Amino acid sequence: MIICAPDMSVEIASRLGVEPCVLATFPRRPTTAHNMKILVDVGLTRARQGFAASEYIIYVKNTKPTWAIAPDKFGDFRTTLAQWFRNSSTISKYSAPIFVAQEFYRSHVLDAVLDLQRMKVIERVALPMRQHPDVSCSARPRLCAERAERTLRILCGTVSHVHLLGPPLRAVRLLRSVLRQCERQGTVVSFDTAAYRRASNSQVKKQLGGRWMPRNSVEASMMLEMWLRQALL
Repeated sequence: MIICAPDMSVEIASRLGVEPCVLATFPRRPTTAHNMKILVDVGLTRARQGFAASEYIIYVKNTKPTWAIAPDKFGDFRTTLAQWFRNSSTISKYSAPIFVAQEFYRSHVLDAVLDLQRMKVIERVALPMRQHPDVSCSARPRLCAERAERTLRILCGTVSHVHLLGPPLRAVRLLRSVLRQCERQGTVVSFDTAAYRRASNSQVKKQLGGRWMPRNSVEASMMLEMWLRQALL
C-alpha cells in the first residue's frame, strides 16, 4: 500500500511495511522527497472554489510528480469529467493523471466510470474521502467508508490504481480489509493524508506538551507514524 503524506520518510514507511510517497498540494512544492514517489493535488478548497487549470498544469510540469490528481470540481461528476477531457492529455506529458470520481457512490456515476475504464479513457481513479456534498467524512466515517467499500469491490481488479483522497483515520481502519483485497486483485492501492497534523487523541496531545499541532518536522513525522499505527496498517 502506498501512503502519501507531507512528512513521509523512507524510515517511517519501512517500519510500517508500506511504500512511501510525498504529498504536495498546489501551489506548495514538496520540501523533501529523497527520491520517493510524489503525489500532487489541487486541494479541497480549490476543488470547491475553482482555480486556473493552466497554472496547475505548469505546477505539475515543474514538479514532475509520479502522479497528479487531475483538476476536479467538488461534488460535480459532469464538470470534473469535462475538465478531464480538457486537461488529462497535457498532464500525462509530465505525470500519471488520476481521475477524481466525484459522487462515486451514485450508481449512474459508477457505471460511467466503468465505461470510461473499458474505453481506456481513464486508468487511475481517486475517491473523495474527506468530504462528500452531503456529509463530512470526519463526522461520519462509517457512512463514507461504507460508500467507498461498495465502490471498491466493483472497481478493484478493473482499474489499475485506486486512490483515497484524505480519508479520516476511522475510515481507513474500516476499509483495511477491502484495500488488501484490492491489492490481491492486482490494483495498486494508495491514499493520502495530512490529518495526522492535528493530534488524534489526548494521549498524542499530551506527548506534544498539551498542543494539538506539531511545532516542527520532527514532531510532525512522529505524529504521522502514530496516526498510521492507529490505522492498523
